Amino acid sequence: MARMENKKAIVIGAGVSGLSAAWELKKKGFEVTVLERRDAPGGVIRTFESGGFRAESGTNSVMVTGPRLLEFFEEIGLGAEVERSKPAAKKRFFVRSGKPRPVPSGPFSLLFTRLFSLFGKLRLLMEPFVGRSDPESEPSVEEFAERRLGKDVSDYAINPFMAGVYGGDPKRLSIKYAFAPFWNLEQKYGSIILGAIKSMKEKKASGDVFRPVMVSFKGGMGTLIKKLAGDLGDGLKTSARVISVDSTADGRWEVSWGTDGEDCCDAYDALAIAVPAPDIASLPLGGALSAALAPLSKIEYAPVATYSMGFRRADIAHRLDGFGALVPAREDFSILGSLFVSSIFEGRAPEGFATLTNYVGGMRRPELAPLPQDEMRKIVLGDLKRLLGVSGEPVFEKMFFWKHAIPQYNLGYGGIMEAADAAEAAFSSLALIGSYRGGVGVGSCVENALRAADALAAKNR
Repeated sequence: MARMENKKAIVIGAGVSGLSAAWELKKKGFEVTVLERRDAPGGVIRTFESGGFRAESGTNSVMVTGPRLLEFFEEIGLGAEVERSKPAAKKRFFVRSGKPRPVPSGPFSLLFTRLFSLFGKLRLLMEPFVGRSDPESEPSVEEFAERRLGKDVSDYAINPFMAGVYGGDPKRLSIKYAFAPFWNLEQKYGSIILGAIKSMKEKKASGDVFRPVMVSFKGGMGTLIKKLAGDLGDGLKTSARVISVDSTADGRWEVSWGTDGEDCCDAYDALAIAVPAPDIASLPLGGALSAALAPLSKIEYAPVATYSMGFRRADIAHRLDGFGALVPAREDFSILGSLFVSSIFEGRAPEGFATLTNYVGGMRRPELAPLPQDEMRKIVLGDLKRLLGVSGEPVFEKMFFWKHAIPQYNLGYGGIMEAADAAEAAFSSLALIGSYRGGVGVGSCVENALRAADALAAKNR
């Protein structure tokens, strides 16, 4: 592997995307500086522990869909810290008529599920006979799901799933970008159901036998942040302010920045911007770059509050025998869903107790996300009592609020991404990375950041 001798890179933003890109650039020989305006790295990923309970500020896990992520965790020295989810986590619940209903895992369970009505089941079986969408069209997730799967499945499966992934509104989310696998199956095979079956057979025939797995780390998601940040050493600058960013005639970047104890103005061979899209507009970018990135300001973000609560196990009537329960918009609840965290991974609650992480707000009820903790507590407890039969008071609580939690891949998103591609083409030593591009999950963010770092290194050879 060719190393970048006497090359400098600067990364603005120390969330998981920025840290992953910085780590990869450093591995390739760049002298890397990472600027983070907050007093700690990690973005929305933080792990909090108290009295044997563990709470995550944002995501609780990483969905690994291929070997690259596991190889990366090994490479950075966290292979032994990777923790796979418990078998129970494969079971998911969506809510109907006020109760968590298991999501069907096959034809037999579909036949007897109470999640869908009889008409809804029959309508779902008609999916292979529904024609393809116009490839030039851009339906919303809801429009696409209702046309192919029927309204019952759309309301009680797709709607809560979109709330769980994006905190989003299926009426506004783009099927092409927010739920691309469904769109691609329909376009390639003419059917989601038949396409999924054929796709699995093709993967097996090609030797692709990797099975997706959900993982975290023995010390929580914060373990990943601590490791990446620690490996950067003095290259990570927290409580940093960006003073100016300008492109130079030779394709490099002149960046001025400062911290409480350090000021610097230097030239860099590569620039990665890894802040949420709404924060890009506040960066002091040069005129041409600022104009090129202006379309990114159109990206909406869902505000989300995460409220983790620990209970005595005896005070929860539900068996908690699964990943969690997501709530459709049609149901009379304020929370978007509740994850049964201590049923997913070990070490999330002491023996005889259970931890539930609850999500509030999103595009469904954005006004609820910033509520003060005392008001939020009443809302969450009220919903948990009805949904899971919680009868006692929590013995552990931790709440986080994120104004810009999850980017919304809404209708028209393709045009915004074309603008991002055009900006990178115009400024060849620039990379734009983050959850607004290529997937909102941690796994997608890390893999996209690694690819972006590889591309920057290739352009600097």
